[in-house]
Amino acid sequence: MKKVLIGLLSLFVLGTASAQNSPKKTKLKSLLSAENTSNLAYTFTAETAAYTPLTGTTSINNNTPWDDPIFTFPMPFVMRIQGQLIDTLMLDGLGGSLIGLSNGNPIFGVMAPFETDLIDRGYDSTISLSPLSYKVDGAAGSRILKIEWKEVGSYGEYNNTGGILNMFISFQAWVYEGSNIIEYRYGPNTINDLATFFEGDPGPLVGTALTDGNASVVANLISGVVGNPTFGLALVPLFGTPANGTLYRLTPLGSSSSVNENQLGSLMNVWPNPANDMLNLELKNEQQAVISLYNMQGQKLKQQLLTESRSSLDLSDLPAGAYLIRMEGQAGSLRIIKR
Repeated sequence: MKKVLIGLLSLFVLGTASAQNSPKKTKLKSLLSAENTSNLAYTFTAETAAYTPLTGTTSINNNTPWDDPIFTFPMPFVMRIQGQLIDTLMLDGLGGSLIGLSNGNPIFGVMAPFETDLIDRGYDSTISLSPLSYKVDGAAGSRILKIEWKEVGSYGEYNNTGGILNMFISFQAWVYEGSNIIEYRYGPNTINDLATFFEGDPGPLVGTALTDGNASVVANLISGVVGNPTFGLALVPLFGTPANGTLYRLTPLGSSSSVNENQLGSLMNVWPNPANDMLNLELKNEQQAVISLYNMQGQKLKQQLLTESRSSLDLSDLPAGAYLIRMEGQAGSLRIIKR
């Protein structure tokens, strides 16, 4: 019998990972289905972005094979999951989710980029074939914590085949300092048998949650068909495996990936946000304006005169992170994210 510490939101259920009808899990499903939509903490978008394996990372699993991993690693900055303050992250349980703790608080957060029963494909050897790692990009105030699961296998396949592991997937979780935006990014996979890989489920559980470790839990989950997912409170998995290049973004309600302070948002539009190398700007009423780009430490990095209703700002020379755009003579700012 394989120990299950937390199948996201069948949290702390003991039994086989395929025990889908356990009373506790059924109770949790009922509780979550009854939750009011006011408990949604994020807006959700699905996009495509080329998947790039991380380099220059720090190992989480110390390069040793793992199953039911329990690893704690430091947060480079304080963040929030569903509004709950988090200062420590643990990779715990089935392997596809992260537990967020804060100074002994009994309520903790869960980030689940791919919650199913995962295993290192080198489990029966002394060499890890599915490394777990993280890195931090950007300057203080606008950093991004990036965590990667590389070519991880399924305990379902391991158990079904007597140790043969042909199927795998790579994926990442990104957390943005300050904005608390969460991104789940999916890379190549060889999953061709959903029932085996997900042990009878149609796909992984993906999203966030708050829980006290018992039956008190509020989840924000991405569900439906992977190519056209929905976002809500029901405890249901995705249907299928996110394709290579899929990006799911969770932006906290009450803010956005573009934060409007005072009246600046009524004078100018910026898109896309988050942006890669180029940011588009559109003046709504002004004929021309001087805009400046600042980092989160208040240092001016760029200044540009806009003389047309639409223009663009080159971000290609900047590190990933959060920045502020301000307009000369106007109060407020717009927060943007450079990927």
